[in-house]
Amino acid sequence: MLAFLPALCLSAYWVGGEALLVLCALGVPLIYATFGGAGHWFEAPAPQTRGPSLHTVAQEFLEIAQHNGQTTACLQITIPDIAQLTERLGSDASTEICGLLTARIKSSLRPSDHVFHDGKHQFTILISPGYRLRIDGLVDLGNRLRKVLESPVAVNGAPQAMSACIGIASSLSFGRNITAEAWLSSATDAMDEAVLAGHSATRLWSDRLSRHNKCRSDLQTDFIAALDQGLIRAVFQPQISVRTGNVVGMEAFARWEHPTRGVLTASEFLDAARDSGQLPRMGRTIFLQAVNALTDWGAAGFEVKSVSVNLSVEELRDPDIASRIKGDLERCTLPAHRVVFEVPETVLVPDGDDMTRRNITALAELGCRIDLDGFGTGGCNVIALQATPLTRVKLDKSLVRNVATAEDKKRALDALVGLCKRLELPILATGVESHEENGVLRELGCDVAQGHLFAEPASADDIKLWLADRHEEYRKANDAKIRRIK
Repeated sequence: MLAFLPALCLSAYWVGGEALLVLCALGVPLIYATFGGAGHWFEAPAPQTRGPSLHTVAQEFLEIAQHNGQTTACLQITIPDIAQLTERLGSDASTEICGLLTARIKSSLRPSDHVFHDGKHQFTILISPGYRLRIDGLVDLGNRLRKVLESPVAVNGAPQAMSACIGIASSLSFGRNITAEAWLSSATDAMDEAVLAGHSATRLWSDRLSRHNKCRSDLQTDFIAALDQGLIRAVFQPQISVRTGNVVGMEAFARWEHPTRGVLTASEFLDAARDSGQLPRMGRTIFLQAVNALTDWGAAGFEVKSVSVNLSVEELRDPDIASRIKGDLERCTLPAHRVVFEVPETVLVPDGDDMTRRNITALAELGCRIDLDGFGTGGCNVIALQATPLTRVKLDKSLVRNVATAEDKKRALDALVGLCKRLELPILATGVESHEENGVLRELGCDVAQGHLFAEPASADDIKLWLADRHEEYRKANDAKIRRIK
């Protein structure tokens, strides 16, 4: 436009003289500045170009490594604490933390390596192909990254400590036909194994780890099917008064009647229940079976005052658990005070979950009794004991085992019993296996005992037979006593 301005001005002078020349010389640049030069104000912003996708880079790295005889690696990193920080501090703080962690990761890697963030609490790192990526070097890299990520992060002026779990999959561990999907999935499997190992763990993928994950996955599938088919059953173990020898209650345990592996205890399938997300469902199944068994024993003429059922941490975080239990009890017409819920000691640690505490209080207000399970092994303090509506504490079996022969254990147990007595909390000792242990518990002042000394865990029907035999033994003993008196 400016290039043609002299010609336009000359034409204007030829046609209209000096007046039109001045008008053209001043007006044409003004018009151009208004409608032409400012046109860029109304242009749509240029679309932002996104980098290559995770799958694309992974496939490219694998092909380069295979073609050149090099090695590449994938690291999957999860930081579970980010989810908790998001709930406590909000999404803005979470975004700030993730941005800072991403910058930390990139500063510890080469420019050719790639870092991907899933938008939540997981990072994927693809190490560009090279000739010196040995297994020990990858493990060192994982440990170095974990230390970098676990350095406290300042959020709103306060340092926040986090833990990272890392899974590593090296292309050296696979054949030439490995796909990007299988490679990334293998790193995720290694990361899941690191999570199961606990905080701040690093795991390297291997065939053995893959087989272990396959077995665990199959067990989860089988467990869901077992719940559907009613193969998860409750068994019961009596709780005996140390002073009188009378049955004061029963505790319910879960058992799995596996078609090929036989009867499995809860410890053998608890991880499968948790990983499959079916732990709350299993808990309710055992609860309903326990309530029905208690009603059945009463109808048969056997007085069992209460039945105890374990509540998992996952169940205690459910905001609807108290209302659901209330409805179940009303349908079964069972008074709430005859149900005892056992909660793990870990829920009473100082930084415990608020929802858990509210649910425990709601169950107590409903009339249910609350036992503190595993007392003496967790981080519970006296203030937490006083602030929680407990009706009894359960001494862990590790404190009872061999207490009759181990003087240090006896002193520790004596101290715990003394504390509970001062707090006016009755004591139930678990894992009692000998008369000597039971004698020590009686001597120290424990109220209730439970263990193989009295009875093995058994089905509701077998417990009914056990109660009948016990009742007959007491009847014969009383008859003999009456004859002696006569």
